[in-house]
Amino acid sequence: MNAIILPILYCPIEPAINLHYQHAIDHTNAWVKRFALHADSSYEKYLDDNFGMMTARFYPECGLDQLKLANDANVLLFVMDDAMDNQIERDELIQSRLNFESFVGACKQILSDPQPPKADETGVMAALADVWIRFKAISTPEWQRNFVESLHKMFAAGLWEYGNVQNGQLPSVAEFYKRRQYLGAAHVSTDMIEVIEEISLPADILEHPAVTELVVLARNLVCWANDLFSLSKELDHGDQHNMVLIMKAERALSLENAIVQAATLHDQEMRQFERASEQLPSFGAHDAAVRKYVRILGAILRGNMDWSYRETARYHFEYGHVALDLV
Repeated sequence: MNAIILPILYCPIEPAINLHYQHAIDHTNAWVKRFALHADSSYEKYLDDNFGMMTARFYPECGLDQLKLANDANVLLFVMDDAMDNQIERDELIQSRLNFESFVGACKQILSDPQPPKADETGVMAALADVWIRFKAISTPEWQRNFVESLHKMFAAGLWEYGNVQNGQLPSVAEFYKRRQYLGAAHVSTDMIEVIEEISLPADILEHPAVTELVVLARNLVCWANDLFSLSKELDHGDQHNMVLIMKAERALSLENAIVQAATLHDQEMRQFERASEQLPSFGAHDAAVRKYVRILGAILRGNMDWSYRETARYHFEYGHVALDLV
C-alpha cells in the first residue's frame, strides 16, 4: 500500500448527517446479501467501506425509504466501478471489450424495460432491476429519461477509459477534466437529489446557467477530492485515470507536486462554488427549493470529504499539510 500525504482540502460547508443512517445501513446490508453482491472476504471489505455513512451525509434531509434506495444505488454503483477499475486483479467484466460492451448492453436493456427480479435471482443485473423499479415508482417520466441519459454517459465514459487502457494511452488534463464527472458516477449523486430529497424544480430552473454551474462544480469537486483520497488505492490497482497521475504525466511533475496541483485545483473550484452559491439570483416562488437543492449539493461535497477521511477503510492516506509553494 502506497503511503500518501495529502494537504487539508478547503471546504467551508458545515457537516450534516441523516439521522436514519443506521436503519439504512442495516437494510442495505441485507439487500447486498439478497443479491449476493459481496460474499466472504468481499463482504467484510464492503462493511469496512461503510458506504451507508457516505450516503447519509450526501442526503441528510430525506426520509428513511429514500435513504435506503439511495444507499442501495450507491453500493451497486461502487460494485460496478470497482469491477471496471482494478487493472491488476482484472474482473471478468474487463477481460475483453466484448465482455464490457455486453455488460453495458445488458444494463441498458434493464433501464429500458426492467423486470422484477425473481426470488432466487442474484447479481448486478438483478440488483439494478430492483433499484430502477423502485426509482421509477417515485419519480416522473422526465426525471427517468434524464437519469437514464446520465447512466448512458457513465457507460460511455467507462468504455472510453477502457479503450485508453487497452491502447496504453492517458488522456490530456483538459480532456480528463471534461470527462471525469462521468467516471465513477459522481454525476449520479447529484442527479439523485431531486428524487431522494423530494425537491421539485421546473426544467428551466435546473437548466439555468447559475444552477448548472453549481452542479458541474459539485461533480468536479467530488472527483478532485476522490482522486486525492483514492490515490494510494489506484496506484496499487494500476488505475491511471486519476487527475493527480494525469497531471504528473503531462506536466512531468513529481508525485508530491502533482498532489499539490490537484489539491490547488480543488480549492480554487471550492471557492468558486462558494461564491456562486452566494450570488444565486432569485427564482421567486422556487427560492426555498433552490436553496435546499444547493444545500444538498454542498452536503455531498462535505460528506464525501468527511466519509473519506473519517469513516471508511477504503482509502489510505495521511491528512497533513503540503506547502503550496512547491507548485
